[in-house]
Amino acid sequence: MSMVPRYVLVFILSTALVVAAYRYIVSPASLDDDISYSPGTPTFTLKRDALDSGRVPFASHAENRPFGSYLQQTLDFAPFADLFGAVNATTGTLQSRGEAHITVITPPEFDRVLKPAGVTIQEIEATALRANIQHARLSPVCLGRFSGSLPHPKTDTDSGQFLLFSLVVADDYGDLLAIRKKVFGLFREKGGEGALFQPEGFWPHATIGYDRRDLFIEDGIYKGTNYCYARIKLD
Repeated sequence: MSMVPRYVLVFILSTALVVAAYRYIVSPASLDDDISYSPGTPTFTLKRDALDSGRVPFASHAENRPFGSYLQQTLDFAPFADLFGAVNATTGTLQSRGEAHITVITPPEFDRVLKPAGVTIQEIEATALRANIQHARLSPVCLGRFSGSLPHPKTDTDSGQFLLFSLVVADDYGDLLAIRKKVFGLFREKGGEGALFQPEGFWPHATIGYDRRDLFIEDGIYKGTNYCYARIKLD
């Protein structure tokens, strides 16, 4: 039996170490070290395969109306319905959308930036499907919460208090970010001004429930680890 050349073993070992280090850097456990939770905050349970969307059909959103076109990774709603029930049991005031997804290209990004440059939603969806968006690898980070008033209400209906919960997730291997980078490349090919679209300006999450309406970056709400409220335990 012939021996494996030393350089092959070195390559295999080096690759394994790089992968292990990368997984540690982006793992929820390492992220959790930098997250501060208030004492007494409950821990919520999520089914282990809740973010495994490989068997969930891709859902197209290509409607010819303002903010009707965007790109999402579609998730199975059943585990999120359970999480919604547990979270709503603590408030009793939440509404659920009745579905779950991770927005990858937002409606404002499409309507205000990509579409004016000539990028179509069909091109974006084709790019995402070639990249197997439904197989993007994600892991839960925490349950995010916003409870308060908006920093700059645009209308009188936006005054007062809001309550919102989302599952903050980690794009473990950069699968969704890679799609955004490919869309950016398409945007630039069509003459789009690079300063208008930042692929890394992306905080993946799944909305769980809200009392009045969902809130977005345009409202001044950012949904990264800064948004973390409670730990998530996998069942």
